[in-house]
Amino acid sequence: MDAKKYIALICTAAVVLTGVRIGVSADATDNKTNETIKILPVGDSITDGYGTEGSYRKFLYNELTEAGYSIDMTGPNASWGDGEYTDPVSGAFFRYDNAHCGYSGYAIEEYPGRNGILETLKNGDYVNKYDPDIVILQIGTNDIIDNHEIDTAGKRLDKLVTYILQNIDEDDALFVTTIPDLDPNREGVYDWFANYRHLADWTPVSDVNAEKWVGDQIAEYNGQVKALVESKQKSGVKNIYFGDINHTITDVKSYLKDGVHPNDTGYKQMGIYWAGVIKEYLGNRTSSPEPSVTAAEPVITTLPSETTLPETTTMPVTTEPAVTTEPDHPGPKLAEPFPGDVNLDGTLNTADFTDMINLLTGKEHVSTDRISCDLNSDGKLNIADLILLKGTLMK
Repeated sequence: MDAKKYIALICTAAVVLTGVRIGVSADATDNKTNETIKILPVGDSITDGYGTEGSYRKFLYNELTEAGYSIDMTGPNASWGDGEYTDPVSGAFFRYDNAHCGYSGYAIEEYPGRNGILETLKNGDYVNKYDPDIVILQIGTNDIIDNHEIDTAGKRLDKLVTYILQNIDEDDALFVTTIPDLDPNREGVYDWFANYRHLADWTPVSDVNAEKWVGDQIAEYNGQVKALVESKQKSGVKNIYFGDINHTITDVKSYLKDGVHPNDTGYKQMGIYWAGVIKEYLGNRTSSPEPSVTAAEPVITTLPSETTLPETTTMPVTTEPAVTTEPDHPGPKLAEPFPGDVNLDGTLNTADFTDMINLLTGKEHVSTDRISCDLNSDGKLNIADLILLKGTLMK
């Protein structure tokens, strides 16, 4: 099993067994107010929840309300009442606000065979009607599936983003995110990717090459999403933020139920990610009129709550058990602490990834030091270090 699959298993175990809130510390909600925060999730079937009711929205709502926020999920769809969810493993039950603006099968902008989110928002005047404090925009997967003019997809997205920005207040926020990777050779969705099965002259394309082609187009599109947000920010737009959902779906085999749409495991990862990002944004908003965006690699919208590391760090001891993972192949042993060796056992493996999660969430005591866990040497322990560690393990 490769490193990426190990990491996917660890993340899944952490979410299902312990309800980990990656990158969010206990004091992340200290600055919250009593106001109700209105969130408008906009997108295609992944936002709608095609075949999986509530999509990531139910987990986002539950995470935020459990943290003490008053949340109003808003939008024209499923706004008649609450949804309900029962975790099939733990049996945990919660209700959630099921309103949203997700439409299965929709593209960024309409073209033959597809309706567009841009036209839908305009025709319904939904942004003005629902007056959200936060808009989460995830769109583009159907453009990818159709292989529809991906080289200019960023220009279509710019029209949509510009429209939303023109119709929200300056103190509201628009989060624009990448899209997840896809698994086009799955039974049941194989024919959806017909435009990747042959070249323009109808020369057949193998499954291997079709999968690579799809992956290349996703990477191209996600790059355009990032470039668009950065361009808006550089031009002076202060209320647009970049989100990177692509990096939460670490294993398309485990996190996608049909090769396109996430299952509840994948959706939970997405919901926890957005909860961390939004908590940080809300905390910054209450302490500063203009939340800042950190432009750093790896790219994330904002860094979740951080822990400043002294030269010697002792984490709190709790009685909760650590996440159990399958045996790992040890890496090379080194005599002195080195970046990534979080548990100081002289090896670099997925156990270090688990311990990093536990450090970020205060789940267990781990003996460590500054060198081993502060991978970007900024004097702080946060999700940026976790992402760097993941990248190191995947090499």
